[in-house]
Amino acid sequence: MKKVKIIVLFFPVLFLLNSCAKKQYAVKSVNGYLVEMTGRFDSLPDPGMRSLVQTYKTGLDAKMNEVVGEADMTLTKTGTQSLLANFTTDAMKDYAVGLWGNVDFAVINNGGLRTTLNKGPVTVGDLYEIYAFENRLVLVDMPGKAVKQLFEGFVQRKLEGFSKGVRLTIKNKALESLTINGKPLDEKATYRVATVDYLAGGNGGMTAFTQATHITDSNIILRDVLIEYVKKLTAEKKKIHATPDDRIEIKD
Repeated sequence: MKKVKIIVLFFPVLFLLNSCAKKQYAVKSVNGYLVEMTGRFDSLPDPGMRSLVQTYKTGLDAKMNEVVGEADMTLTKTGTQSLLANFTTDAMKDYAVGLWGNVDFAVINNGGLRTTLNKGPVTVGDLYEIYAFENRLVLVDMPGKAVKQLFEGFVQRKLEGFSKGVRLTIKNKALESLTINGKPLDEKATYRVATVDYLAGGNGGMTAFTQATHITDSNIILRDVLIEYVKKLTAEKKKIHATPDDRIEIKD
């Protein structure tokens, strides 16, 4: 394992207080120095602190090592269609439908998926690593025109993850057609989109979301959504699985 040197910038602050009018004070000087964090600090550990940390570590390890499901294949975040994004957005839509009823599709950015989901047993800790951010699941009401702009951005900038039911056809690096749930996009309609609050704010290059007419916040972290979804699959005796499908078609 590669050793990493950690340098901590330590500022012991020397407060030389000058008395001013009306009992006001000001910091006259601040001094600091570097402290290199090395193994020498492990030679004389504080027993009380070690015991306290171990208490929390034992409980945390038990929670993180809990197996909640099993993947029958490895899901990566690479390629034209990310298998991990396919799985994630389908889970988001399914969960959102349970909360809000009709949901047209779900969207996630590949940057929000931090690592690969490996084949085999899946633990809570694995899902913490993949969905590392504290992003919340939200429902966004979007005009059809804004939805078109969203997917045009995917074509022009980079492809992101979206749930099944959406079919995106690209020709000559441009959006040729877009259908949602088997119907051509209606620019005058309003679509209900499940995503995360970070993207709903127009971040990650998804400025089309700023045209939303309404946003409903579930106050549920996306990671918790996926943990619950995987547990649901397990209860139904199903495994985590995703395959490339017809969400994206690229014509020569």
